[in-house]
Amino acid sequence: MSKMNMKKILKGVAIGGAAILATHFGFKTYKRISSIAKLSKSLPEFLKNVYGEEPRMTINRSFNTMSIRAGFSEETLEKHNDIETTIREYVDDFYPELSKCTLDIDVYELGDEEEEEDDEEVEAEEEDDE
Repeated sequence: MSKMNMKKILKGVAIGGAAILATHFGFKTYKRISSIAKLSKSLPEFLKNVYGEEPRMTINRSFNTMSIRAGFSEETLEKHNDIETTIREYVDDFYPELSKCTLDIDVYELGDEEEEEDDEEVEAEEEDDE
């Protein structure tokens, strides 16, 4: 083989390898984003079924950390002290690709203002339905 043919072959291998690598990381990123979208829909419903109250939730993901904030009423927090564990186990069981990163869970008490905002949103939705 001549030097020109070897250069063409090596160039083709390098381009192919780069394309495979980019595809691999793109697919992993897509899976993470779609998993977070699914988690943001399913986790509040799961917690509502377990504790009888739908929490106010925010889920944020950075490079290797995911933070979940769940706000519940004072009554729910007084009755149940295992909410953080329940959230962690849910993520581990149903979203193992997300449980590989550092998971920060913050369970907090909804303030009166937040509960009033929720009530106003529900009333506005009921008015829209009529």
